[in-house]
Amino acid sequence: MWLYDGLPDDLRLSVRDATTAEGGYVVVLELQNSEIRLLATRYPAKYMTSWKSRTKQYAGSEVTRVLVSDPHPLYERVKRELLERLESNAESLSASKQMERIKELAKPIFSIKAATPNPDSFKPVLQFAPSQNAARTVWARNS
Repeated sequence: MWLYDGLPDDLRLSVRDATTAEGGYVVVLELQNSEIRLLATRYPAKYMTSWKSRTKQYAGSEVTRVLVSDPHPLYERVKRELLERLESNAESLSASKQMERIKELAKPIFSIKAATPNPDSFKPVLQFAPSQNAARTVWARNS
């Protein structure tokens, strides 16, 4: 369920960008000031690079730990669901305990599966394209 748990500097070596088919990642950042940030992205390494440059520019809190999920097709939905559960279970915990709590709350959420169409429900249909005087195959749902 969690692909990476470690320092932000090593993230680029361990996590690649997600493809459109894979969806994206849910990323949890533990900041130097003990705050937790939750985000969803297809490009976690690029996001970390951007965060570092903004931190230096605006004297913000640096990231001390990064937690990256396995890619999920519904990564935005998973992030929202996790955020809702965190808000409903708000407790005053240290940053490391918050990260463990997030891992615990995320387990049932990551079992959400994306709906996939049944390939048998589509059939090829031959269509005529009058402007090109050519036929092309279009996939249509079986009735």
